[in-house]
Amino acid sequence: MTELRAIAGNVERRGRWTVPERLELRVLAGNMELDFRDAVLRPGVTTIEVSVDAGSLEIEVPPNLAVELEVSSIAGHVEAVDSTPPVLDPAGPVLRITGRVRCGNLEVTRLMPGETKFDARFRRILELKRARRHHRHRRWHDIQAERDMWKRHAKGTGPWWMQARIRRRIFSWLAVALFAGIYIGWRVDTLPWWQIGLGLFGISVMSGMIAWSLTRPLLMVVRAARDIGDGKLDTRLDAGEHGGETHVLATAINDMAAKIQQQIADQRQLLAAVSHELRTPLGHMRVMIETLRDGGNGKAIDGLEKEVLILDDLVGRLLASSRLEFGNLDRRRLDLGTVVTDAATADGVAPEAIEAIGDVHASVDPTLFARAVANLLDNARTHGRGVVAVRIERRAGRVAVEVDDAGPGVPADRRADAFRAFVPSNNGGLGLGLALVSRIAVAHGGGAWIDDRPGGGARVGFSVDATRS
Repeated sequence: MTELRAIAGNVERRGRWTVPERLELRVLAGNMELDFRDAVLRPGVTTIEVSVDAGSLEIEVPPNLAVELEVSSIAGHVEAVDSTPPVLDPAGPVLRITGRVRCGNLEVTRLMPGETKFDARFRRILELKRARRHHRHRRWHDIQAERDMWKRHAKGTGPWWMQARIRRRIFSWLAVALFAGIYIGWRVDTLPWWQIGLGLFGISVMSGMIAWSLTRPLLMVVRAARDIGDGKLDTRLDAGEHGGETHVLATAINDMAAKIQQQIADQRQLLAAVSHELRTPLGHMRVMIETLRDGGNGKAIDGLEKEVLILDDLVGRLLASSRLEFGNLDRRRLDLGTVVTDAATADGVAPEAIEAIGDVHASVDPTLFARAVANLLDNARTHGRGVVAVRIERRAGRVAVEVDDAGPGVPADRRADAFRAFVPSNNGGLGLGLALVSRIAVAHGGGAWIDDRPGGGARVGFSVDATRS
């Protein structure tokens, strides 16, 4: 064990020095300062036993050194200044400081390499100012967010900051209690004791009623949240019976429960629909394999390939849907005219029926964009009696892709349903085609639509944001 003493004097140790495994420090009416920033510490735990009597001990450590401070104080002062969050090395050395401070001072400070105490104090002041500025900015942001919320949902009159019922009640009853207290204090010498007791009883009753009215909406929300968590997704709160923030909260919970219920219903419907859709081509493939086993022909092989393509297309749609669920987009800047032209010509569309107008470059996910174009072409072929024309056009900050078909068109009251998944159609299927087109367009900052084609038929299209890099 190495011992350092400072008795009515000063002891300093700086620079590069080797710290023993155990170090004993004695300070009596003196000053000792140890700098461990450039010191060499042994692996494991280095123990420092301190004894400070009417003196001062200052220990400076680097940010990445783990420090365990176990020092008792008797009429003294022990302080560990740790403003810089340490980036500790789990496998590095540990400095363990034990002992006592009697009528003295012990200070452990983390300093950056080359930093002085004045620099550290200045840095802490800047960090404190930055934290206060961030706190004020966050409070201002919260106030603006609350104001916007009340502008959207408020039903009553008055300023937005008094739309909250709890806030109004607390403000009103505190005012009543204040004036009642002033009145009782003014008349306490002239009022009989039974009137004062009756007033206190009335205040107690009113306080209970206020507490009940303030906590009842919270308990209502707790019960609804528990029911939803237990799987009762049809739980709804009567938002019409409440006002202020309770009305907003009830509406938000009802919307949340409805969305969860719809998502679970869609997942169940998807599972049932996928099982049904997969069963049909698998049954056909089983029959074709038996035919080939019995010495089949080319038609059986062509049919088997067709069923495999159907399964591949179905799996591709499901994979695209799952990628959108997780927001997993791999954007690349492409010439969308080339992508659409290649997809359309591969689908049998005549080159003269394809038109590109303006700069149609944009950053998109190639796989999802190709899936959206393929779904548009498949929709025109399946439901619209074939593709008449394909158009790629730059429109302000977006690139639009439209496919004209030769079908009967889509009635105006059925166009919204066309972009919903699992909505039955005349040709069967999962109903994922145009639903995926709409979701892919929204994920790329655009949208999807259905219009009437001049001369008859439907014009189905979608757009993507072309300004994002």
